[in-house]
Amino acid sequence: MSTKKQRIKLAINRLQIGVYIQMPVSWNDHPFMFNQFKITSDKQIAQLKKSNILHVWGIPAKSTNKPLAEAPPESLVLEGEVKLNQELKAMKKDKLDKIEQMKSYRRQIKKCEASYQTAISKVRSLTNKIQTRPLQAMTEAQDVINSMCEALLAKDNVVLHLVNVKRETIDPQQHAVTVSMLAMMIAKQLNYTKEQIIDVGIAGLMHDIGKLKIPQDFFTNREISAEKRKFIIEKHPQYSVDFLSLSPNIPSEIKTIVLEHHEFADGSGYPAGKTLNQLNPLSLIVSLVNYYEKLCFPYKAIKPLSPSQALSYIFKHKKKLFEPLQLNTFIKTMGIYPPGTVVKLSNDSIGIVITTDSNRLLYPNVLIYDETIPRNDAAIVDIEQEKLSIKGAVAISSLSPKIIEYLNPRTQVSFYLD
Repeated sequence: MSTKKQRIKLAINRLQIGVYIQMPVSWNDHPFMFNQFKITSDKQIAQLKKSNILHVWGIPAKSTNKPLAEAPPESLVLEGEVKLNQELKAMKKDKLDKIEQMKSYRRQIKKCEASYQTAISKVRSLTNKIQTRPLQAMTEAQDVINSMCEALLAKDNVVLHLVNVKRETIDPQQHAVTVSMLAMMIAKQLNYTKEQIIDVGIAGLMHDIGKLKIPQDFFTNREISAEKRKFIIEKHPQYSVDFLSLSPNIPSEIKTIVLEHHEFADGSGYPAGKTLNQLNPLSLIVSLVNYYEKLCFPYKAIKPLSPSQALSYIFKHKKKLFEPLQLNTFIKTMGIYPPGTVVKLSNDSIGIVITTDSNRLLYPNVLIYDETIPRNDAAIVDIEQEKLSIKGAVAISSLSPKIIEYLNPRTQVSFYLD
């Protein structure tokens, strides 16, 4: 049932602390940051009246106090009216400034999405050329990685944006870009050199290129025996190295990382079953993010995990597969609530995490659900700036169809570096 069917019209003078209200005017026509909120102070009631708002909609289901039975005969006394006027003026200016920030932020997201799509297109192109024009393919790979590396190293922090692209099944090019990006992100946070960050980026981009030699049936056809499937698929790291060897001057470290991207610290990986001390540290970074990606985009007909679920699963059940510092760095940089996570805020608003910043992981930018505001104009708030916090993640399955349509959450999401 929608909020509108559960609300009552209230004169301002009937409000008191604890009453949850919905504004009767559009979001742009009042000085408050949210269209719906709980009254927490008498000052808010005074601000409402001073804003020439005569009544609001009360929402009993979200209130912790009842409205006053009757409006008092005298209007609410406004003490310090000059100060109140100054505060309202400051609130209006602050909101206008935030609206401009949101417009700029949306432009930034569009730019990020365009960069992501460009990277995907370039990877599709180089994939088509790797067998016939390997030198050109590797030049294009270098261009993609250099561009990503420059953006990554330009800032002290790591900023991840949710990008609005469909990704319902595993896509080799999207997988390659994500593995490359996340591997570079970890390497940066661990203070590897620029050359090493570029090496791990190229290796991440090219790690699965050898699968071009394997018929698609081997990944999905249940008629093929498990033993045969495993035997063939486990050859793809060497196949990838064979492709890389077609291009001269490929650093040996890149080939090593590619060859070892399915190895694990405990020796349970392939093709050689090496252990932590035998592996190139950068190989384990690619192995980690590749494993994480496969949890989110599995080949098999099993339920994919969301980014936050995948991180939790690895930390709780698969620690032994990875180098501890790398794993902790990955989880810390992604944050408890990665982009694409639906969350409930301390003011009981529901929203979706759009951006995380490695320097402010507890305070992501969140797009807020509000049925009274068109989705394209929805508030995107910096929760630290609004003095809010996250109560916890919300399962997509628990959301109403209206909220799902508005927030457009996906179990399988993509994100990209600012």
